[in-house]
Amino acid sequence: MKLFSTILILCCCVASLYGQNLARKVSFSYNRLALKLVLDDISADHDVYFVYSPDYIPTSQPITISVNNIALSEALDKLFDPLPVAYKSIGGQIVLRPVEKNPPPRITNKTIPKEVDQQSPLYADPRMEEIIAERKKRWAQSSPTISGRPAPQKLPSNTESKSLENLTATRFDPLVIDSTLLMEEEVAAAPVPNSDSTTDSTSVVINPKKNLPRLAQISLLPFLGSNFVQSARTTNRVSVNLLWGHNGGVEGLEIGGLMNSIRNDVQGIQIAGLGNTVGDDVLGTQAAGLFNIATDTMVGVQGAGLFNILGRGSALQGAGLFNIARHDFAGVQAAGLFNIAGKNSRAVQVGGLFNVSGGRTRLQVSPLFNIAKDVNNGQLSTIINVARQVKGVQIGLINVADTVSGVTIGLLNLVRKGYNRVELSTSESFLGNLAFKIGVKPFYNIFYLGARISEAQNPGNNTEESIKELTWGLGYGFGTAFSLGKRTLSNLELISIKVNEREGWTRPLHQLHQVRLLFDWRLGKRMSIYAGPTANLLVSSRKDPELGIGGSELVAKTTLYDKTDANKRSQGWIGFNAGIRL
Repeated sequence: MKLFSTILILCCCVASLYGQNLARKVSFSYNRLALKLVLDDISADHDVYFVYSPDYIPTSQPITISVNNIALSEALDKLFDPLPVAYKSIGGQIVLRPVEKNPPPRITNKTIPKEVDQQSPLYADPRMEEIIAERKKRWAQSSPTISGRPAPQKLPSNTESKSLENLTATRFDPLVIDSTLLMEEEVAAAPVPNSDSTTDSTSVVINPKKNLPRLAQISLLPFLGSNFVQSARTTNRVSVNLLWGHNGGVEGLEIGGLMNSIRNDVQGIQIAGLGNTVGDDVLGTQAAGLFNIATDTMVGVQGAGLFNILGRGSALQGAGLFNIARHDFAGVQAAGLFNIAGKNSRAVQVGGLFNVSGGRTRLQVSPLFNIAKDVNNGQLSTIINVARQVKGVQIGLINVADTVSGVTIGLLNLVRKGYNRVELSTSESFLGNLAFKIGVKPFYNIFYLGARISEAQNPGNNTEESIKELTWGLGYGFGTAFSLGKRTLSNLELISIKVNEREGWTRPLHQLHQVRLLFDWRLGKRMSIYAGPTANLLVSSRKDPELGIGGSELVAKTTLYDKTDANKRSQGWIGFNAGIRL
């Protein structure tokens, strides 16, 4: 009972979380703009989330509309009135469905008896068989037959074409609808044969989701329960399946020992020991030991030990292994392994391994990797984040994006339309420097290579003949850039350089740390010059034959800091750096 109360409270919280007021006042104006762009703009400006399938909704239809300070419901009525589209508010979402604006007329023949209102909450009306038999009899009598074959009927004479006088038309066999079909489907429109007319045509519109209402049912297995063969055509307020049940719909509560299977919609709560499956929409909660499946729209909560799958909607999904939303999704996905949202999502995805979103997403958090088309808030992982457009933050070992309007923080940030620069410079320590800077202005990575040529006396020659030796450095750092004017900016950078002095690789500690403050003047579209001071700190355990422990020719003659202990030496000074940036 405590678990049941908790689930009800959670459903209420989710419903209130995504609730939206259709009475709010809105204003917008569009002139021959595609429907998809109109819906996206309304969503962004008025915090309205539309759920639809572009396969059935004419998203490319040009829209011309102008509303000013009217209720959202009135604005939507005006927007969708000329389109074959109907909308319905489910939870906090506006669900769009294709409709036929001018459906065929419904049956109006007074000779067809009306349906008898259901009197029993558990069993079918006992007079239904008599009603169906009477209906068959009336329809059969309305079509005269000769020797069991349809009687030919002559067409009216046409004075303009005498050749038509010999033409005859044969009436079709009487329309017979099986009783089981009547129990399952609602006949929306069909002609009634009339002996005075020969031009009627047959047109039937079926509503397969029209079920028989019941207060309650109990079953052991599919079709082995109180509703018997009518189970798949029945919507129950309360449904109890001892092992496995198959019903038409639920508008209340369904509990199953093993499985609950619903053909159409669920509005309420489903609880099963193994799994719940719904063939259409779910408005409410699904909880199961292994899995939950909602084929179409889901608004509510899905909780399962293994996995949850839904078509589209707004929900909270929690599973031990994975969650999948095949189309548009809003809400939260949390799983032990991974989460997948097929298309656009306003969701938070938290996965034990990875997260994938086929469209726009809000936030992705995982240990391995996150992949999305567009990101509104951020991606956080320990290895790699991949997105097209990022409006927020990317934090990971490797971050990949096309454009970023926020910041990417990682060891390697690859942004195609970002702050990507190549620098050639000189300084007092290394006369030649090459640097690659990649990322975005708020945070970018620096890959550095520096070198200098030194002259030293040849130890194998007693003369003063000297030889040239190479001192080089390999470094990594990061920085930030901020604009000072239209053509000027400033860089603040931190770099650590491994120094190999006069040898291929210096094994002892020999590290140069730099803090740079640079000022950049742009000369052209991509080229600029820069210069600025550098604060240097060399920490070394290398023993120089001439300069002693920690000695280096990189150190300026005048130092601001010089400290030596038992096995290393630290020296600090102010230098400079200047160069060309491409």
